[in-house]
Amino acid sequence: MNEITRIHLGRQPYTISIDANHQLKQYLAAIQRQVGDKDVVNEVELRMAELLSERGISGEKVIIPEDVQYLKAQLGEPEDFDDESVTAADTTAPNPTSRRLFRDRDNALIAGVAAGVAGYFGLDIILVRIAFVLLTIFSGGSGVIVYLLLWLVVPPAESASEKLQMHGKPVTLEALKDSVGQSGVADTAARLNNRLLAAIDWLFRAGVKVLGVAFLATGVGIIATVALIKMYMLLHGDKLFQENLFPVGGREHLLVVLVMALAIISAVFLMLTGVATFKHKWPVRGWVTAVLAGLFLLGSISAGALAGDAAPHVRARYEATLHTTAIKNIQPFNNVVTTGPLDLSYISSPGYAVNLHYSGNPDLSKIKVEVRNGTLYIDSQALDNGNHCTMLCLFPRYNLTAQIYAPNIQDFKTPPRTDIFYPNTPPIPAKP
Repeated sequence: MNEITRIHLGRQPYTISIDANHQLKQYLAAIQRQVGDKDVVNEVELRMAELLSERGISGEKVIIPEDVQYLKAQLGEPEDFDDESVTAADTTAPNPTSRRLFRDRDNALIAGVAAGVAGYFGLDIILVRIAFVLLTIFSGGSGVIVYLLLWLVVPPAESASEKLQMHGKPVTLEALKDSVGQSGVADTAARLNNRLLAAIDWLFRAGVKVLGVAFLATGVGIIATVALIKMYMLLHGDKLFQENLFPVGGREHLLVVLVMALAIISAVFLMLTGVATFKHKWPVRGWVTAVLAGLFLLGSISAGALAGDAAPHVRARYEATLHTTAIKNIQPFNNVVTTGPLDLSYISSPGYAVNLHYSGNPDLSKIKVEVRNGTLYIDSQALDNGNHCTMLCLFPRYNLTAQIYAPNIQDFKTPPRTDIFYPNTPPIPAKP
């Protein structure tokens, strides 16, 4: 039976066996004696916390002597180097680690995104900054969007260990000592310069978190809306609009399914972006994101093709519901009064006349058109609109529109006109 105790490495609490704790203390003390720099020891402890996390040791798991030996193997022994034996080649040559993407705030102009990308890919910072500028100029500002998203998702390189990983350098005792030793005045100046940047960064991240909540709410709202529309269709014979205007046939139903699927994928991306604002990293694996993006692209292409095929048929069905009455010549008038559900369209013409545009099958006998005392009265109150639309209406109130022909129509005291989709009928000639 092994006794255990509690320790802290890099501000992280751990449970460790007594034997492992004794070995770890000796190791850290030897590093302190060898390098004589407390900052190096602090960076070593941060790196140890990272390695233990990668090894799956967290929570209630206990650090045992084998784990301490693993840490030594990764970081190296203190006696393997000293100030006189370490050269530049020693710190960079053997066993480079996998690069990790961080924001390099030490070389930042704004948030260190370009510098971090340059370090990750081993490019010159100037080239990356030029690339962001060109992307912004020639792609409708998308460079700014990409920069802001990376600012949001990518964490800054805070510790010496993270700065080494950003450049793909081995995180060993030698490299940590070299990294801390090179900080000096340059790091002090960078810290002073970064105070303003840190304030800007905090304000940006606070705003981004508000935006993240909005993304989450929007994603949930889209999914809820899709669910409600689908439920509505199931309750109404798989129809969206009255008179079975749309969807009709297998292709149009497939189009509806694809559009709903695209809406759900878009909602998922919005929600993932919202989660990323709080976790500071993309919350799902890259292959999951790639699959979703591929499905969205494939669905968009398919939906576009089906929409192009369905649009003429939907338009033809819609136009088949439209009707126009014959033009009715009436007495001259200089004012218009309407009651009931009715839209108006005014056409300047030498003669005075009225005709009606409508969809569906209203009872036109209930619409009264007459001229009294120089005023045109159009009364559609008796028209039964309540029973016309029993489902989702593309054109409510029969889309009833009166086209009014008269000379000098702009001088009339009339109700506001309504733009309509019907073509204007030729002017009415004046009566002889």
